[in-house]
Amino acid sequence: MTVAPPHPFDADTALEPAGALRWRAWAPEHWFVGRGPNGGYLAAVAARAAESASGRPLRSLALHFAAAPAVGPLDVTARLERAGRSYSAVTIRIAQEEEPMTLALATLGELADDGAAWNAAPAPAVPPAADFEAVDPDTPGVPVFMRNYDMRWAAPGGDAPGSVGWLRTREPRGLDGPLAAAMTDAWVPAAFAATGRFGYAPTLDLTIHVRRSLPPAGMTAADHVLCRFVSRLAVSGVWEEDGELWTPAGELIAQSRQLALIRDLPS
Repeated sequence: MTVAPPHPFDADTALEPAGALRWRAWAPEHWFVGRGPNGGYLAAVAARAAESASGRPLRSLALHFAAAPAVGPLDVTARLERAGRSYSAVTIRIAQEEEPMTLALATLGELADDGAAWNAAPAPAVPPAADFEAVDPDTPGVPVFMRNYDMRWAAPGGDAPGSVGWLRTREPRGLDGPLAAAMTDAWVPAAFAATGRFGYAPTLDLTIHVRRSLPPAGMTAADHVLCRFVSRLAVSGVWEEDGELWTPAGELIAQSRQLALIRDLPS
């Protein structure tokens, strides 16, 4: 029987066992932006390691990006800090040539069947993804890593600088923890809307909260997620970005916040 090749996202974020809770990954050039991999790519690798270490689905992931890896092998190590009845805590270290690149802490566990619930987070009101054209990946200035996605700009961010749009992998794939983590750092940085120009926006830290069981009920691999990324403050070139991912039906899937830098492109 012929086995289908893995989805490109799974192949790119694959973890090759290298010992107990140790793996080897590879940072591919087609996930780069500037001189290092996109932070969402590293978040996906960390999420995959955390889920593998705990055997539970991702609920939250906090990452600190210590340095930018080069194209090449990555050493990924996890430590199961605690496995409780409902949730586990895992720390993850991504290194290259024995130097730390990304340090992360994850909380993992299944959502309970019942409990307190409220919803004051309405999705942006925009037409469906099919009404918008996908961003041409060959457009000058589009980073290489964005070619891994089908991205459709829909509207400005609202009261704060940023934007709203539709997002999925270029080759359709079901949504899980690693992909949701990657998508929280996949969209055009809100800082570009604030400054009115493109630049570099290296991430210092990124925190992700997964708010639904994945894949979301009623959502297919071919569906886009609706995303909004906005920023409210920049001081001395350091700015924050708040992100949200929704299902096409308007259910909030994930939230994120990152602290990043904004740097001008070389003239």
